[in-house]
Amino acid sequence: MDRPSEVAAVGRSRIGFRLLGPVEVLRDGRSGGPTTAQLRCVLALLLLDLGRVVTTDRLIAARWPAGPPVSALNTVRVYVTRLRRLVSGDPAVTVSTVGQGWRLDCSPDRVDLYRFRDLVARARRRGPGAAGLLTEALALWTGPALADVSGDEWRESMRAGLEEERLTALEDRIALDIDAGAARDVVPELSALVGDHPERERPVQLLIAALGASGRTGEALELYRRTRRRLVDELGVEPGPALQHEHRRLLERSQGEATRFDRPVPRQLPVDLVGFTGREQALARLGAAAGNPVAVITGLPGSGKTTLAVHWAHRAADRYPDGHLWADLRGFDPAGRALDPGEALGAFLEALGVPPSQVPVCTEARAALYRSLLADRRMLVVLDNARDEDQVRPLLPGAAACCVLVTARSRLPGLTARHGAHQVALDVLERDEARDLLAGRIGAHRTDAERKAVRRIIDRCARLPLAIAVVAARAVDVPDFPLTALADELDAQAAPLDGFASPDAGLDLRSAFDCSYRALSPATAQTFRLIGLHWGPDFTAEAVAALTGEAPAAARGALAELVRMGLAVEFRPGRFRLHDLLAAYAAELTEAEDAAAARRDASERLLDELLRCAEAASAVLTPFPVPGEAGGFSVDAQRHDRACEWFESERLVLLGAVEAAYARHFDAHAWRLARSLETYLRLRNAAAERLRVHQVAVRAAQRAGGVEGMASAHLGLGIVQSHYGDKAESRANLKLALDHFSAAGDGNGEADTRLVLCVLDADAGDYASTLAHATLGLELYRRTGNTAGQVRALNNIGFCHARLGDLPGARENCLAALDLAVAIGDKLGEANVLDSLGAIESQLGTHARAADHFRRAVAIATHLGERKFTASALTNLGESHAAAGDPEAARAAWTLALSILDELGHPDTAALRDRLGDLGGSGSAKST
Repeated sequence: MDRPSEVAAVGRSRIGFRLLGPVEVLRDGRSGGPTTAQLRCVLALLLLDLGRVVTTDRLIAARWPAGPPVSALNTVRVYVTRLRRLVSGDPAVTVSTVGQGWRLDCSPDRVDLYRFRDLVARARRRGPGAAGLLTEALALWTGPALADVSGDEWRESMRAGLEEERLTALEDRIALDIDAGAARDVVPELSALVGDHPERERPVQLLIAALGASGRTGEALELYRRTRRRLVDELGVEPGPALQHEHRRLLERSQGEATRFDRPVPRQLPVDLVGFTGREQALARLGAAAGNPVAVITGLPGSGKTTLAVHWAHRAADRYPDGHLWADLRGFDPAGRALDPGEALGAFLEALGVPPSQVPVCTEARAALYRSLLADRRMLVVLDNARDEDQVRPLLPGAAACCVLVTARSRLPGLTARHGAHQVALDVLERDEARDLLAGRIGAHRTDAERKAVRRIIDRCARLPLAIAVVAARAVDVPDFPLTALADELDAQAAPLDGFASPDAGLDLRSAFDCSYRALSPATAQTFRLIGLHWGPDFTAEAVAALTGEAPAAARGALAELVRMGLAVEFRPGRFRLHDLLAAYAAELTEAEDAAAARRDASERLLDELLRCAEAASAVLTPFPVPGEAGGFSVDAQRHDRACEWFESERLVLLGAVEAAYARHFDAHAWRLARSLETYLRLRNAAAERLRVHQVAVRAAQRAGGVEGMASAHLGLGIVQSHYGDKAESRANLKLALDHFSAAGDGNGEADTRLVLCVLDADAGDYASTLAHATLGLELYRRTGNTAGQVRALNNIGFCHARLGDLPGARENCLAALDLAVAIGDKLGEANVLDSLGAIESQLGTHARAADHFRRAVAIATHLGERKFTASALTNLGESHAAAGDPEAARAAWTLALSILDELGHPDTAALRDRLGDLGGSGSAKST
């Protein structure tokens, strides 16, 4: 019996490996064995000699150091065979037999050891950013290397060399941290390292340097004395040259500390926010960037860049004993008065002790004097609210020991390209962070008492720190108001941004957005406004091109500008989004500044483009011709898997498009989009989404009044209801579809509708009515010359004959259907017919023949990616095995079917699990 089935792209697993800790095979990032120490030993040996032959003798010697058993060679071969199974499914990973040994081949980046070595090598070739590379490399270690393999002798010899690599990288990273001014932070780590490895001199040297830089000269000198005494007493040697050199530097520093603070030490940081909370990841990234001379904090307006910069600067202040400079560059000042770099330099020079009369007149001379004064100092410079690179560059010190922290709405890519700036991009707060921010402003007793209202407020603020701050200020002003009342105020605003207005321009959300919007070029400003017509949640450059009517290249240029200005985010390659409140702001702008006709034209262009692509992608996914489907495929894919990828990436956009089209009175777009979504949503088993879009489609088609739209919409809704809704409503919609198809003279549509009625009648056990619908459908398909439809109608006729006890007639019709399916290359139709033939043979008691039909159906459905049909055919295969007295074969088939149904969240899962349980035996009730 033909029913809608599941299709999904068939992907391959990506295999990776770990040696730096437990030895593991990773399948798509998850551990997949090996489960025995012996097999881990073989895998480790092959990985350590990646791309080179490991001989049988070497494998045996490592596995049995005391002498191999007679069966050693066969055992190793078994291990290699098991290893091949473990890495199967990824053609990029192979285990080959070469002469008297084996070789494992894959890209080195699949193995954590070689990634570690590559990162370390890159760090040693590079200046700024080296500490980050070493930190990334060390993070790959999850424990002692080769932690759980057999063969103690060779394992310990290999582990010693690997541990030496780790310790050297760790020491290099700590040295860079000290050079970057983080000496105080690394003292605890170095103390532990010295305790764990007292034989190594370099950790002692680094700890002396860190203690000295932290002002703990006495402790550093005492550490040197203890270390020298131990070396002389225990080994009879003096400390090495590097350690002696560090001791001399320490003595010189201690002698000069009396005159160190003769020059002014400015402390210009603004007051830190009391109760600062959240942003732990961003703070960690800033800490990791301490080795870089420049760090840039970017983010959309209102994301808390300045607050974060001030907080981090206070946390890091002790690293910069020569002082801290601060300047608000006013790059996006509401009055448009950006601070001139020369003016900022003049203020910095005076803070550094230069008399006003000696401050140079021109900016270039001021910058040169500024760099000279900071050349031998360790200072922190914070440049807030920068407009562009040109405003920042004159304010950069030349000294590597100084750190510059910049906040900006744009990314300032020139600072990264020319100065190695470390970028820290802020997004909205996590939900917990947003709640903590609100609690910190108004008191935890209020937020704890009204958790539901807090969630509503956070949702309305879209987790934007500035919006939360505005609401918090309102809550503090009215301490007796319940938070529910404030949440109701936000919900009641005519425009989403009205709830975040403030007489203080620094807190007013529209003012913050306006500053960035006014800085856009005219073409990009128009693009931003029209994006306000997009229902989201994200979009592509092609969608923006459709909105604006411009070429995609122009749209990409505008989007690049929006991203630079912090008004849009490219969250993955080629896909963009606006923050919810920025989207509301854009919608306000287009409503106020663009004519109604221009807005309608933009919406229509976007819906046209989405419909064109969706119909073309649906045609690729549809396994047999569907009347009304468009030909051609203009999206960036031609094959089934790429069509699935396109639908998946645009799924939320398309679902929103159906409702947006209806709301904006583009009724034909609404029902045609719903029709084009049907195949994909069915494949995803997305019952609720299917029901929703077809209900909208019916309303749109009824309002439009055309018979084609009403026929298509009622058919779509009837199909979904036949599986997930009210059967009576399904029949009513299908009856309306029949009437409209008949009125339109659409024989294919009428026959398609009768196929669905076959399903309803068969589910009700009314096989006589099912047969009548199938027979009428066959006649209609023959009239229109629809061979694929005839395959399905004949198959349904065969199914009905089987249920009515006429097995010869059933077989005759199904064989006729099979011949047609094979003749036209209709693989899904062929699988459906084979499934029916299997059921017929099962009724005849010829279970071996039935199992053969079901296996062929499973093979075809699996190849097509029809997951639900595959599960159904596997279930039938299991039944034939069980009837033939082969419970183990039945268990294997049902277990595979259950794994598919579990993935789909299908309601048949429980019944199939019960069947497995009834079989008994190990694992019978467990899905894979």
